[in-house]
Amino acid sequence: MRKHRGPAPEDVLFRDASRLKRLREAVADLSWLLRRGYSAKAASELVGNRYQLNARERLALSHASWDRSDRPGQVAPEELKGSRVCIDGFNLLITLETALGGGVLIRGVDGRIRDLAAVHGNYALRAETEEAIRLSLETLQELGVKESLWYFDRPVSNSGRLAALVRSIAEELGVKAEARAVDRVDSLLKHCDGIVVTADAAILDSGVRWFDLAGYLIAGKIPGAWIVDLGKGVGRE
Repeated sequence: MRKHRGPAPEDVLFRDASRLKRLREAVADLSWLLRRGYSAKAASELVGNRYQLNARERLALSHASWDRSDRPGQVAPEELKGSRVCIDGFNLLITLETALGGGVLIRGVDGRIRDLAAVHGNYALRAETEEAIRLSLETLQELGVKESLWYFDRPVSNSGRLAALVRSIAEELGVKAEARAVDRVDSLLKHCDGIVVTADAAILDSGVRWFDLAGYLIAGKIPGAWIVDLGKGVGRE
């Protein structure tokens, strides 16, 4: 039986009002430093130490703090009709698995939702994996996407198995989709001739057109997702 991608034991801290208040203050401080060009690594360590954050809170801090709110290239849902979409497979599915499994998601200063999962080269299919794929494909179909290309990092375990699962579910749904385990997913996405789905800042900053499929899908189809808003009160630009 597959495990759920649920909350980590220490995530109970994200329900503690006093710790959340402190973490939001840390996000505000780090965002202020990043806006002024300070090194992300040095500033994160400085702020994490100042607020005595644990490892999980430091991960949330780095995910939630200021990222470019003026990033160009974002497309509206209606612009996906008739388009080709290139998907950062692990990036999308792990966030959706977390949402479906009741794990904690972080909404940052930029308004985007991110998970706190740490794959580090090892990925195991979860109880939520098939539903996450199905929801993604159905949503793309509803939006009128012509074709989706899913890329999974070959060095990560089970990448080929996951690509095969995407192809199988797409065939079942009658949706045009291709999924591959490849090297250098970031390079392929940067050169995509369609619309990119990823939360990777380096890819988004490369000038691609992009769509926040995870955020769109969670808002519309996973209303019970546990989202901790760490950008609240910081000021979104």
